[in-house]
Amino acid sequence: MQTINWRFPPLSGGTRQGYTNNDIEAFKGEELMDNLAREVCQNSLDAKVPTIDAPVRVVFELKQIPTAAYAVFGEYKTCIDGCRRYWGDSMDSKLSRFLDDAEEMLARPTIPVLVAGDYNTRGLRGSRTRALDSPWEALTGADGVSVKSTETSGGSFGIGKNAPFACSALSMVFYNTFAEDHEKAFIGVARMATLLNNENRETQRVGRYQKNDDENEQWTPIFAEDSDAFRDLFQREEQGSDVIVAGFNQEANWMDRITKAAIKNFFVAISENKLVVELKENGRVRTIDAAHLTQVIADFAEDREMVITSQLYKAFTEPDKKEPLSVLEPNDAEVYIKADSSFGRTIGHFRDTGMLIYLKSRRIFQHYAAVFVVRGEALGELLRATEPARHNQWDYTRITGSSDAEKSKRKLARDSIRTIDDTILSLLKSQFEVATEDTVDAAGVGEYLPDELDGLGGASIGDDILKAKIKIGKVKTIEGRTGTITVTAKKEEGAEKKGEVHNEKDNPNPPPPKPRPPKPVEPDDPTDDPKEGAAPGKGTKTVTVPNLSAQRAFPINSSMGLYKIVIKPTESYQNLFVSCSALGEDGKADALEMETFTYNGSSIAIKDGKAGPLKVEAGVPAVFFVKFTSKEKMVLNLHIMEVPRR
Repeated sequence: MQTINWRFPPLSGGTRQGYTNNDIEAFKGEELMDNLAREVCQNSLDAKVPTIDAPVRVVFELKQIPTAAYAVFGEYKTCIDGCRRYWGDSMDSKLSRFLDDAEEMLARPTIPVLVAGDYNTRGLRGSRTRALDSPWEALTGADGVSVKSTETSGGSFGIGKNAPFACSALSMVFYNTFAEDHEKAFIGVARMATLLNNENRETQRVGRYQKNDDENEQWTPIFAEDSDAFRDLFQREEQGSDVIVAGFNQEANWMDRITKAAIKNFFVAISENKLVVELKENGRVRTIDAAHLTQVIADFAEDREMVITSQLYKAFTEPDKKEPLSVLEPNDAEVYIKADSSFGRTIGHFRDTGMLIYLKSRRIFQHYAAVFVVRGEALGELLRATEPARHNQWDYTRITGSSDAEKSKRKLARDSIRTIDDTILSLLKSQFEVATEDTVDAAGVGEYLPDELDGLGGASIGDDILKAKIKIGKVKTIEGRTGTITVTAKKEEGAEKKGEVHNEKDNPNPPPPKPRPPKPVEPDDPTDDPKEGAAPGKGTKTVTVPNLSAQRAFPINSSMGLYKIVIKPTESYQNLFVSCSALGEDGKADALEMETFTYNGSSIAIKDGKAGPLKVEAGVPAVFFVKFTSKEKMVLNLHIMEVPRR
C-alpha cells in the first residue's frame, strides 16, 4: 500500500548514527544567514535558462503554517519521541539540545517556514528517472555526490546543500520543483539521529517525507498526480525550484540579514542585471535589483558590516580606472579601481556569475577599493576547480593527482592566480605610483583606517615601507611681499632600515597629538614676531592661506623622488594650489620641480611649479602623491594657497 509520510530507512545491522553532522556544522555561526543566501542564489544563477532574456529571480518569503493542520508535523513529533527512546540516558548534549528545540518548535501554534524560490531557471530534472547524475538525485537522494550542469557552475549540490538545514530547528528541508523535463516533484528531507520507528526497529538518521510503498520496495517523490495537503501549499506554475526551510529559527531581523548577504555576495550580478532578489513577509516586499541597488546600499550606509561592500560597489560602478586583463585568453577578466581617503585597501574577487569568492588586500599608501571579475569561460572553469566546498578561496593546491594532466592543470592554476595577483598589484602601482608591501590575505577583513591627522609637532614614526623616521616641524606662517603665504610643513630624517621589512614588528605607530588649530589673525599686532594664521598683504592678488588642523609628509622612495603628503583642512576649499621647496643647509629654500602630482587616483595639472586646482573637504584628509625631478633626500617645505576664482 502506498502512503505519504515520513520514512527513516531501517538500520539493518548498520552503524548507528548520532546527530553531529560536520557538513551542517560548517555553515553555523555568525555567517549563518550569509551562507544560506549565498548557497541559494549561487545555485539559482547556475541553473539559469540561457534562452530566457531576463535575470534570475530569487524570492525569499517567510510564512507561518498552522502546526495542527498538517500531519507532516505530528508525524515528525513521533519520530522525535522514537529518537529519545532509542538513546535514553546515552544521549549527548548536542542531540539533547536539538530534540528540546525541535519539541519547542512543534509545540507552537504555527511553524515559521522560509521559502526560497527561483524563476527563469531550469528546475531540478531527474525526479522521475532518479538518474544518479541528475540534479534532483544529488540534492535530495545522495550524500557526498556532486553534480553540476556546467564546469563553471558553483551550485553542484555538494556540501552547500546543508546550509538550509543549519537554519532549521527541526533539521527539516523540503524541495519543490517544476523542471525542464516537465516534471513536478516534491519531497522532504530530515537529518536527525538513529531512532526507533513505529515497529520499534532501529533506523538510519536521514528520513524523507515522500510516497512510500514498502511492500513493493518503491519510494518516490510526491508527483503532480499525487494528493497531499502540505505539498499543495507550494504549488508551482512557473519553471524553477523551491527550497523550503521548515522550523526556520532565524526570524529576528531576517529580511535585513538576507538583504545584506545578497548585496555583499552578489552586487556584481545584481548590477549587471543577472540577478534580482525579492523578500516578502506579511505583505511587506523588498526588491533588490539593478534599479534599486544603489538606494538599498545607501540604506545600510551606517552598518559597519557593510562598509567594505559599499566601497567595492563604488569602485565597480564609478571606477577611476577600468582595465581588461588577459590571463588565459585575451580580455578574460576585468579590474575596477577607485581611490578615496575614506576607503580601506580591499580587493574583491568575483566569479563570472557575479558572485564574490573572497576579499584580499594589497597594502599601499593610497586608500582604494578594487573589484576583479572573471569574464572568460576557460578561466572560470579553471578557477572553479581550485575552490573549496564553500567557494570562498582560490587555492591551486586543491587540484590533486599525480598524472601529467593533473600536474599541468595545477601548474596552470598556480600561474593564473599569480598572474591575477601580480597584475592587480601592477595596476595599483601604476595608478598611484606607490611602492608596496607583500600581499596581506584578508578574507572578510581588508578594513584599513584612513590617514588620521590629529595635529603637528613632536616626533612620530612614519608608516612607509622602509619605516623611515619622520620628524614633524612646527607650522610657520610668513606674510609674502605680494600677499602670498608659504607654509613650512615638516622635516624628515632619512634613517632607512635595511633588509626585509615586510613584516616589521617594532613600529609602534603611536597616535599623533591632538589637534592644534591655528591662532587667530591679528593684523595690527605691533610685535615683529609673525603670528600663525594669515592676513592679506599688499599686491594685485588676494590669496587665502588654508586653515589646516594637521599635515604630514612621508618619503616613500626618496631615490625616485616619490613623496606622500597628507593635509587635513578645517574648511572646504574649491581652488587650492600646492607647490613645494627644499630647504638647503644655508637656510635658503629652492623651489622643487614636480614631475607628477596625484590626488584621489587622478593626475593633477602642474603649471609654473604649482599643482591644481584642487577641491578638498573640511575635516577629510586629502592625500597627495608627488614625484619630484630631484631624486634625493630633502627637507621639504609645503606651500598651499587658495586662489579666489575670477
